[in-house]
Amino acid sequence: MSPVVPMRAAPPRPSSPRARRALLVATAAMALLGLLAGLARLGFAVPFGASRVMAHGPLLVMGVFGTVIALERAVAYGARWGYAAPALGVAGAWLTGLGLPRGGALASLAAATALVALNAAIVRRQSAPFTWLMLLGSGVLEAGALGAVAGRTVPALVPSWIVFFALTIVSERLELSRLAPTPRWATHALVGLSWVLALLAVGALVSPWLGARPLGPPLALAAAWELRFDLARRTIRQPGLARYAAIGVLLGAFWLLIAGLALTAIGLPGAGPHYDAVLHAVFVGFVLSMVFAHAPIILPAVARVEVPFHPILYAPLALLHGGLVARLLGDATGELALRQAGGLSNALALAALVGAVLWSRARRSVCG
Repeated sequence: MSPVVPMRAAPPRPSSPRARRALLVATAAMALLGLLAGLARLGFAVPFGASRVMAHGPLLVMGVFGTVIALERAVAYGARWGYAAPALGVAGAWLTGLGLPRGGALASLAAATALVALNAAIVRRQSAPFTWLMLLGSGVLEAGALGAVAGRTVPALVPSWIVFFALTIVSERLELSRLAPTPRWATHALVGLSWVLALLAVGALVSPWLGARPLGPPLALAAAWELRFDLARRTIRQPGLARYAAIGVLLGAFWLLIAGLALTAIGLPGAGPHYDAVLHAVFVGFVLSMVFAHAPIILPAVARVEVPFHPILYAPLALLHGGLVARLLGDATGELALRQAGGLSNALALAALVGAVLWSRARRSVCG
């Protein structure tokens, strides 16, 4: 994720930071529920019913990550109606968490539709390759939400989820690439890859027999683009927050590359260790790493909560990626203990990030 940058000629922002914080708190509560459901799936003793355990993926992907992206876009656009997308996303997450998957799917469809409208408004205000890619990504999310309402299984929805996040994050990194010279051919290549990914994701929804394997090569190429052209290659040489964010971004691109290569080689079975490894390489290694990288930037813009940078933020980032390595080793070797250690480490990494942010704020208050 990129820093929240207001669109050109943005109107006044009528929403209050308090309302945005309320959305973030509600989303954080669903993140906690989703993490506990994930731990239950790994065999930890968590008092959940089966429906909540199975909601682990939809809760975190649609209800949490999707809502955070929608909130970021709403803040960037600035109009009150734009907050319908994150508000509906929160509603969908809560319905899913309460064991009402049908209601959750309908609310998530409404949230995705509102996000499409929001991104379309952003395109009308500022037509650029990165805004069009954001719109394309939200269209893929809406297609996946329609599939969920139609009764598609989670494995059938996974390609649309992967492509939504890939297009959204890559488009935001493309936006920042304006700060560094990027060859025109490279921009055109990334746009072309994005369209290929979108068409393949929709094709997998319409014809499930296609599966996720065709996504592998374009995902790997998109990750290679980031590793070669992303602004993070330059900012990693700078001190402080710039280096921290760059490390998180480049690690995320690395995991997307691994996921793309794995999809190319083996595809994506509907269950099992390979399925687990690819999904967590994307959603933990790529998506969550981007969240960690930009949390000190996004929180001040979204919630007006200052997060002074401190090197302690590297600890949660290291725990996140170390836990992912352990989980993937467990998937490869069949060692449940490794998978459990990795999953628990990833959950603790989120808690550690919250703790590091609070500690950094408290330290700034004490030190003045």
